[in-house]
Amino acid sequence: MKQFFLPVGLLMAVISALLLPAGGQFIADHYGLKIIVATIFLVSGYQTGGKGFALDRSLLRLLAVAAVISLFLAPLLGLFVSKILNLSLPLAMGLIIISTVPPTISSGVVITEVSRGNTTLALFLTITINLLGIFSMPFVLDFCLHAAGPIDIDQTALLLKMLLFVLLPFVIGKAIRSISKKQNISPLWSYLNSSGVILIVYSSASSSIAAFTMLSVMDYIRILAGVAIVHTLLLAINYQAGKTLKLSSADNKAMLFVTSQKTMALALAVLANIRIDTGSAIVVCLSFHFFQLFVDSFLAAKLQHT
Repeated sequence: MKQFFLPVGLLMAVISALLLPAGGQFIADHYGLKIIVATIFLVSGYQTGGKGFALDRSLLRLLAVAAVISLFLAPLLGLFVSKILNLSLPLAMGLIIISTVPPTISSGVVITEVSRGNTTLALFLTITINLLGIFSMPFVLDFCLHAAGPIDIDQTALLLKMLLFVLLPFVIGKAIRSISKKQNISPLWSYLNSSGVILIVYSSASSSIAAFTMLSVMDYIRILAGVAIVHTLLLAINYQAGKTLKLSSADNKAMLFVTSQKTMALALAVLANIRIDTGSAIVVCLSFHFFQLFVDSFLAAKLQHT
């Protein structure tokens, strides 16, 4: 149930956007996207407000490698692949943005658990790289988008919005968890986060309904090729990095799945703050998310006994 809730919900969100776009457009026109993003990270902070993680030299080395791959190498891969496939500017923008954002908030941890990997390490990497990504993303994104074409973003404004709608709610959620002194919380909280992502997709797709019909078959083939190449390369790079660091099998699985995945919620939040037509870019972000969920779930099942 937990594995299929988000992908099925995303599929229903796209169908609803095509059939009943008015509700999604209302959300977008009344600050709904900002409120939903803030709620997602508030809940994420509350979910991760438990005990800390003992840092040592090997863990710091692992974190440094994972952060460099996720926050710096992945955006360059997105840029490189968009150039190789000769993607149009909106499609290139979508691939670069989804490649630049930090790991998924929940699915990386869930898939690590399915593979019988180290979920504690997966959670630590997810939280830490997401926090680091708030500060690195505006500047890395500006560099890569400039290299792709004439796309300007206000780095300072984007950073401030990430601090206001991502970091601040996360800190508040974590503080609430610490004050309440709850050791265990209901797993139903994760469904609230997933529902938030589904609502963002519904609203974003409703506001960009023409993008789904304007793209040609060749555009969709290029989108699929782009997301497949980037995610497959990230899986290969992270697997090899784990071997080089001599990680245990469980730790290697955590790094493999967390550092190879990208959070669609933050990608859509970034797109919502870019003042040009981003409809086609949303299609790329959706495609990337579906691809990583499908491939990584299949791979996790294969790695259960390794």
